[in-house]
Amino acid sequence: MTQTPTPSFTIGRWTTAAAASLLVLVAWGGCEIRDEAIETASPRVVRLSAATSDSGSPAIEYVEGYEAGLRRATAEGRPMLVVFRAGWCRWCAEFAQGTLVDRRLVDLSRQFVCVLVDADRHADDCRQFAVKEFPTVIVASPSGVECRRWRGCPSADDLVSAMVGTLPTARVATVETDDSEALR
Repeated sequence: MTQTPTPSFTIGRWTTAAAASLLVLVAWGGCEIRDEAIETASPRVVRLSAATSDSGSPAIEYVEGYEAGLRRATAEGRPMLVVFRAGWCRWCAEFAQGTLVDRRLVDLSRQFVCVLVDADRHADDCRQFAVKEFPTVIVASPSGVECRRWRGCPSADDLVSAMVGTLPTARVATVETDDSEALR
């Protein structure tokens, strides 16, 4: 004698099938780097809205896109601070609101070409640099040679130290700090 499945057994099967289907869809189309059409062909200078403090103090100004940043760094002979981020990344927002508003870092950033690479708008740049975690931060020479890389959120002290290390000695003296010992 064959038994027909009870409704609770059937519902359990459907729930399991739906959960498995959802898992496959998430794995197939989850958090990956995607290309997004770029509306402007010319390089833009941007500010992270989250990186402006309530007091209206200056924020880091970024060139959008690695190629535009590299052209500027090469032309001006300034090293680069490259921040790879994604709009959907919680850690990127925390990094912008925390570390990137440090006054020492903002002051020092004026001696660098700061480059913002958005994962959705510049997916090819992320692939070129094998960026798989956000934020990823790179300090590079004016010719684009990578000097230091962080996956995740580096501290302001670590960033300042690495950035000072890439500057010519004559420029280091112009860096203003809250604590003069912080850069030694």
